[in-house]
Amino acid sequence: MSQLVNIPGLNAPINVGIWATYDENAKSRAAASFLDDSDPYDAVLKLPPGDLTTSLTVTALLSFPPSDGNGGFVAANIYSQAVSAVFPKIVQTDGVPVFSVTEKMVQGEPNSPRAQARSPFRFIDGKAWLTATQNPKFPAIKISLVLGSSDVVVDTWESSKTDVDPTWKFELGAGDGKKAAAAGVIDKIIEWMPKPSVGYERGGSSSTKTQGGTRTRGQLYQTKEWTLLLELGERRKIRVPTVYKEGRIIFIYFDTNAKEIGKYLNPRDKTDQLKQLMRAMDDILEKYGTEHITNINISGHASRLGDTNANLNLSEARAKHVADYIKRIYKLKIPDDKITFRGEPVTEGNDKDNSWKDRNVMISVDAERVVP
Repeated sequence: MSQLVNIPGLNAPINVGIWATYDENAKSRAAASFLDDSDPYDAVLKLPPGDLTTSLTVTALLSFPPSDGNGGFVAANIYSQAVSAVFPKIVQTDGVPVFSVTEKMVQGEPNSPRAQARSPFRFIDGKAWLTATQNPKFPAIKISLVLGSSDVVVDTWESSKTDVDPTWKFELGAGDGKKAAAAGVIDKIIEWMPKPSVGYERGGSSSTKTQGGTRTRGQLYQTKEWTLLLELGERRKIRVPTVYKEGRIIFIYFDTNAKEIGKYLNPRDKTDQLKQLMRAMDDILEKYGTEHITNINISGHASRLGDTNANLNLSEARAKHVADYIKRIYKLKIPDDKITFRGEPVTEGNDKDNSWKDRNVMISVDAERVVP
């Protein structure tokens, strides 16, 4: 698409086509061109989403008419000229471009210097620069071109008109040199008066009027401005990870009145409880990661038999024993402040026997499972 730019004083328009492109890794990715005269000022170049490093080029193709500037057709005067401005490095991060250069001159050579020398039409000057708009999503590149005649050309014309007042002259004479003149005798004059000769003489008064003047066509120009809107790519949608609160409970059982696990096997399956504890903790750390372990709460318990205060002290001692064990084994992986312990009384009930189920430590591991 192109537009016609008329220069006052030069009787022919200049054809202007403008477009813009951006290249990513030396590969053209998108282009935008300005529409015809129905929408002469704006075009939109959409940048892609995401991060990129690119260059942006604004190009104008100027087609100068086969004219002498006065409306006369001169085929030898036709020529074209491509001019451009390159913004060399644009770094877009998360939908926000940063320009290394914010203003560039528009430059280019004519395709025929000889035709340019004959033509009164010229590309005089041009520049492109980055500017802001009211909508932060659309920064803009302004393109300004000065077109016209950069040379001083003087036209001179003159016209004249002569008005003449003619003089009529009568000559009286015999017409025949042999006959005497009859001057002073009226009848002889009538008798001998020859046919008069009449002459038109331009030697009388005359006046000449001259009209004319000069017109300077030098530096006749038109400044046109276009706006290239840059539609920024959509910002990357920052996905908020989903966090699931999860956990696991591990039980360790104790012998009667024992404060430490020792070699007491699991009453359920007769397995080594310390090895079971280490396997369980390793599985939890592998599944969630150390950074996602939020708390390890250790609660010690004793049976309902015996003194309540003594059982509370025993419960706390059992909880401390397990907490110290976990801190010692996993000291470099789990911060100490994430591990807490306390002794708790067993819930009152009808069961008054010394049940192994009551002589336990409950390890509650709280963790977060993060799904990106």
